[in-house]
Amino acid sequence: MSRVAADSERPFDSRVYAMVRRIPHGQLATYGQVAELIGAYGRARQVGWALRRLPLPSAVPWQRVVNAQGRIAMSPGREGSDWMQRQLLLAEGIAVAADGRLPLARHRWRPPLELAEPSCTKE
Repeated sequence: MSRVAADSERPFDSRVYAMVRRIPHGQLATYGQVAELIGAYGRARQVGWALRRLPLPSAVPWQRVVNAQGRIAMSPGREGSDWMQRQLLLAEGIAVAADGRLPLARHRWRPPLELAEPSCTKE
């Protein structure tokens, strides 16, 4: 699947992008963490798809969002974005193992509580 331009009419995607923009340089969040912060508990996979729809390059720091195991998902289906993500994270000073493992505990973003939306959405 090729990347397509982000659709600004998608409220879920817009909320994902707004939250991901808040992740500071040199820090990481998981897809599930982003989902919880936007009030969409259990929708980690949808967060991933929203980020996949971003055109590259993007002003949204999508590379800072990783899976719950603290890894970059390395696969041919990512059409090279996995290697791009690796390079972007290395440039931010985050060590990335050859298999995509990251020091998530050391670089995990701890956002202020007021960033989280109060309840899950019904989208």
